[in-house]
Amino acid sequence: MRNQRLLYMVVAAMFLFGLAALPFVPNPAPIHWNAAGEVDGYGSPLVATFLAPLIALATLVLMQWLPRLDPRRESYAQFAGTYRLIMTVLVLFFAVLELITVGAALGWPISIPRVMMFAMGLMFALIGNELGRVQPNYFVGIRTPWTLADPEVWRRTHRVGGRMMAGAGLLMLLLGLVAPAEVGFFLGVGALLVASLGAVAYSYIVWRQRANQRIAP
Repeated sequence: MRNQRLLYMVVAAMFLFGLAALPFVPNPAPIHWNAAGEVDGYGSPLVATFLAPLIALATLVLMQWLPRLDPRRESYAQFAGTYRLIMTVLVLFFAVLELITVGAALGWPISIPRVMMFAMGLMFALIGNELGRVQPNYFVGIRTPWTLADPEVWRRTHRVGGRMMAGAGLLMLLLGLVAPAEVGFFLGVGALLVASLGAVAYSYIVWRQRANQRIAP
């Protein structure tokens, strides 16, 4: 409960920051940047200042309700700490997004691709490191037909997939610090994509192996 109150305070601070900045945000306001850090999309100042807080609030409310909606709701008690960490990391990620979006609109000297690589890399590294603790459920984790069908496939996939995600996140974080922004962004996103697809493929391979063992004479 204390953790949730703190997260609601973070979201409230995001709204207050957006409200204070709104009179100074240009119209139209920059709301999207390419991998080189160049603005390639404009929108309403309201979108620039309040979209991230609204998404953060929706995420926080939804994640509080998901365990109640999940047929496997009893599993959440077994990874409550990890679930709170995931919730916290997501809200803080959107707080960073709010800060850099509004800051860039106000003319702050921000390298959007570098900050995004650092924030995304840290987010995936933290979540990936905890993913092996997630127990079978229908909303959180690597949910494929094969992980949901077999608890052992779920366990092994999350152990390996979590390491892959954490590794990709750390790589993206490192690229955000040392690589040219455009190249680093594409390499980092590519690493995350490979980790995600690799985890899905691994879940099928493990499920197939276990299926073959069950039918072997």
